[in-house]
Amino acid sequence: MATQSVQRPDAPESKSDASASGPGITPTSASMPPEQHARIARRAYELAAQRDFRPGHELEDWLQAEREIEAGPARSTPPDNPFDTVKTSSNED
Repeated sequence: MATQSVQRPDAPESKSDASASGPGITPTSASMPPEQHARIARRAYELAAQRDFRPGHELEDWLQAEREIEAGPARSTPPDNPFDTVKTSSNED
C-alpha cells in the first residue's frame, strides 16, 4: 500500500513564485548593497520623523525612500533645454 504525503498549505514548497515574498521569505535575487540599504533606512527614518512617527506608514515610508534614493539627486535643467519636450511658460516659444 502506497503512502501519500500530505503537504501543509503553509509549507514553503507550496508557495508560488508570485508569493515568494511572503512573511519570512526573501527572494534570492533580491540583494542590495549595504550602503544603499543604509541610505534608504536613513531616508525612511526622516520621512517617519516628518510624520511624528505615527504608526501604520512604515512600508509607505520605506517605499518612498527607495524611490527617492534610486532616482538620485534632483536635477535642474535650463528652461531652454532642447531635449525638454514638456512645454511650460518658461520654455514656450
